[in-house]
Amino acid sequence: MTDTTIAYAKIAAPKTHPASVPDGFLPAYRFIEFCSVASHVGKSTLADFTAQLLPQFGIPVKHVRIESKAARSRHADIVQIDTENFAAAARLPGAEAAVLRPLFEIIEAAALDEARPVIVLDWGGGISALRAKIYAATQFGDQLSELGMRGLSVVMTTNLTDRMAQAGELIEQTQTVVPGIDVALLLNRRNGSFTFVDGTEEKRVFQGLLKAAKNLPIIKIPAVAGESWQACQAAGLTMQEVVDMKAAALRQRFGSENRYLVSAFQMHVAAFWRAAETEMLRVMAGTDADPTR
Repeated sequence: MTDTTIAYAKIAAPKTHPASVPDGFLPAYRFIEFCSVASHVGKSTLADFTAQLLPQFGIPVKHVRIESKAARSRHADIVQIDTENFAAAARLPGAEAAVLRPLFEIIEAAALDEARPVIVLDWGGGISALRAKIYAATQFGDQLSELGMRGLSVVMTTNLTDRMAQAGELIEQTQTVVPGIDVALLLNRRNGSFTFVDGTEEKRVFQGLLKAAKNLPIIKIPAVAGESWQACQAAGLTMQEVVDMKAAALRQRFGSENRYLVSAFQMHVAAFWRAAETEMLRVMAGTDADPTR
């Protein structure tokens, strides 16, 4: 049996999180952002996952997405800041920073909230330069420190050469512009593994990325097999719903879809959830992930 087959076999009855997760988990961070230079690295998937995972431990979440109107989430609990608003920033007091007023107000309120909510921020692709400009102008890291909120910036990449090079640059940019925030590198295997042949351009760029991420936590996230997650999204389901739902109820959501395939969808998403949960909980607890694993 392959490791993947064994993993599926262990998920006879999918659960949101395994019993091995310690009770009373508390994240070290009150602000967690997912960012990259370009799109299509899985930021929204991981931000959504994190926003669904933390409430399983009784931790409230404020979920904010900075994205185009065309990609607006259908979920009402996500606060959307439209990237189109940056076009008028030159006419606003505070310029680009003014566009993020809703985010800043959420952070201020969360700092005073006795429930200690965690803010999960999903940055859209293509606006990393704006992010740096806003963070520098607002002294964002200092503001978080004054509010007593520890922050984590999760820089994401797939195994594509340009994405890896961009991730290395974004790590260095973040450490320069927001020195008070912790940084982690997330390797998303949605396009394949990060095992490259020696002497290739891919291997050279990956080694450069690991050098930029030296001493940082490294998060390794698997792909969801096939297009199973895309099928669940198209059905209007969240990952948590897919994992927790009884088989009969899940089949009803898919209408006429084959029962065996619906079962496969659930197992694929559940396997992803367990692997991602292990990685994210370790880093959110403030524990360094082992980059040699």
